[in-house]
Amino acid sequence: MEPPSVGSYLGGGTWDVAAVVLSAVAVAVLCGLAVAAYRQRRTRPYLLITLALIALFARPLVALLSGFSLVSAPTHHFLEHALDTLFVVLVLGAVYYARTVEKRLDEERL
Repeated sequence: MEPPSVGSYLGGGTWDVAAVVLSAVAVAVLCGLAVAAYRQRRTRPYLLITLALIALFARPLVALLSGFSLVSAPTHHFLEHALDTLFVVLVLGAVYYARTVEKRLDEERL
């Protein structure tokens, strides 16, 4: 038996499904904590981070749908990259807003 080459698929065993389900549960917990933090703070950066974590939560769902052949491989690939892009844009937006816009608003209030 040869080791798989780079980019090959190892197969849809129970370990694959277990890993995806575990990651979905872990990110769901993070999403819950993010929603709780947003409800307490109610600021735009907290909202953007919460939305980013929800996008991160969608990734294992797409993987499960693909694993059970409910989503085609090209659609899976597109959705994974779209969710990655959305995640990065939301996190960068939260950082930008927290570092520049909120500081400017605080200075105007003084």
